[in-house]
Amino acid sequence: MKHITLFFFLALFISCGVTNTVYDYDEQQDFSIYKTYAFYPEMSSGLNDLDQKRLLIVTESVMQNKGFTKSETPDIYMNFKTVINKTPSRNSIGVGVGSGSSGVSIGVGGSIPIGGPETFLELTIDFVDVKKDELVWQAIAERRFHPNAAPDVRTNFFQKIIEKTLAKYPPKKKK
Repeated sequence: MKHITLFFFLALFISCGVTNTVYDYDEQQDFSIYKTYAFYPEMSSGLNDLDQKRLLIVTESVMQNKGFTKSETPDIYMNFKTVINKTPSRNSIGVGVGSGSSGVSIGVGGSIPIGGPETFLELTIDFVDVKKDELVWQAIAERRFHPNAAPDVRTNFFQKIIEKTLAKYPPKKKK
């Protein structure tokens, strides 16, 4: 019983911090030509000014660690868009009532939701080739978001989602 309880809480803890990410890119593109980047000049991320600033600072750090340089004359523009989604709580308690005798049984069941709605932030990152003005790489990531969190928690949130999202950039060449 101890192991089941431990497994349940471990699974719950891990599932709260998962970033779901999907990628798409131009398979014909040679990504090795991109060495410099800048943020899209007319960005409208959907975030408030403080969160957008956090997102850009974290992104600069991750891109620098990947060997890219921020430039006034970039090879690629990075653009961000966000959507905040609220979903009903996925946690509930099941309730059931049953009765039966002589081969006849009756049952009634239902569930009671626990907690309020969950908030998720969906972040789309576009990489646009500046010379061609074409989208060459895109990632969409979704992670549970706490809109009333403290500033350091929000910075940590953006750190995790950007690291996970940019982990597969640039894409590996297929042989």
